[in-house]
Amino acid sequence: MALLPFKNGQLHYQWLPSNPVHKPLVLLHGFLEDSRMWEGLSQAWNIHGPVLMIDLLGHGQSDSLSPVHSMELMAEAVDAVVQFCQLPSFHLLGHSMGGYVALAYAELHPEKLEQLGLFFSTPKADSPARQVMRNKAAELVQYNHNSFIRASIPQLFDTSTHEDFQPAINRQINQSLEMSMEGILAAIQGMKIRKDRTYILESGAIPVGVFVGKLDTIIPFDNTEKWSLAKGVSYRYISPSGHMGHITHQEGCTEEVLRWWLGS
Repeated sequence: MALLPFKNGQLHYQWLPSNPVHKPLVLLHGFLEDSRMWEGLSQAWNIHGPVLMIDLLGHGQSDSLSPVHSMELMAEAVDAVVQFCQLPSFHLLGHSMGGYVALAYAELHPEKLEQLGLFFSTPKADSPARQVMRNKAAELVQYNHNSFIRASIPQLFDTSTHEDFQPAINRQINQSLEMSMEGILAAIQGMKIRKDRTYILESGAIPVGVFVGKLDTIIPFDNTEKWSLAKGVSYRYISPSGHMGHITHQEGCTEEVLRWWLGS
């Protein structure tokens, strides 16, 4: 277990060293997940270069620090780990909320990024309707955060996969149940107030890889088509799966991320 002091708490991360032929790949998980989400993929990637997996604030074994974990605060935590691991430049890939954090990091430290990857994520801010949904989610969490988790995790998977991937859904539920109410609420509030960072994709200053899902109900495919073709998008992959493509389309996602990472 690797723990790093950060502000008034600790950050957990996993560092997988390798022959440094390729710049390191830094991985950020999504909401209600932790670095374990990458277990089925990271070994295949680690053959080609070093891999760093970080538990974001309030998730996994990283502490909650405040009532609101903004994407900027989470990006600051990521940079603390990156600096400790002495990575002057690297490729950064974020799943869902991890993509929001990766975008905040790109805004704060563009000089450190070889590439930025949005893995079933979006550069868009929450719409007013989505913000209302976040408020309702926070109310449910305060009422019974375990029930919130049990209801939320299956919704991340497209319904056509529920029967075949029920063990994986149950495993994710059990891992998410380890989270504290405070960590869940802080992430919800942070996502609700995040900025629109579409300009990062439009500027072309940082090469961006985009991984979207045809059956994604969290970030609908139709909503991704415009920004995923922006000038700065150098790699685009359309998965036949949904939001949890790393589970339901693991082989394809493993190969596509590898092509994106090594093809730069």
